[in-house]
Amino acid sequence: MARGRKSAASLSVVAGTIDGRPQPPEDMTDFQREVWRRTVASEASTFFKTAALQQLLKEYCRHVEAAHNLALLIDKYGLSELTSDENLAKYEWLLKTRDRETKAVADKATKLRLTNQSRYTTQAAATATKNAGGPRKPWEAAG
Repeated sequence: MARGRKSAASLSVVAGTIDGRPQPPEDMTDFQREVWRRTVASEASTFFKTAALQQLLKEYCRHVEAAHNLALLIDKYGLSELTSDENLAKYEWLLKTRDRETKAVADKATKLRLTNQSRYTTQAAATATKNAGGPRKPWEAAG
């Protein structure tokens, strides 16, 4: 830690938290802010340091909430409600829309490098899978 008086520039900088993780924007819903906090907490403190990454994270959080809300609507449909053509059309629309939102979530997560697919090369992923364990083959068993 530096000794002496702090400069005006250093006093004017306010970090989001003690460890420098960005706080969610105020214009987000409570659900989106919770997704933001969980996502930011799962990465290094400097991972989302740029404005571009924070904007992409904001869109990611919005898509997560939209997919969640669509899933809740879909879950409300019972088999007895799917007998009319109108209800079946609404149900199909909800499924397609949720699928689109889920793909948007995956796209944003990949661009943010939150997914394993975006973090590992094909060779590294194959090695990690091979080393992950699972049932041993009979000829690999220790005698």
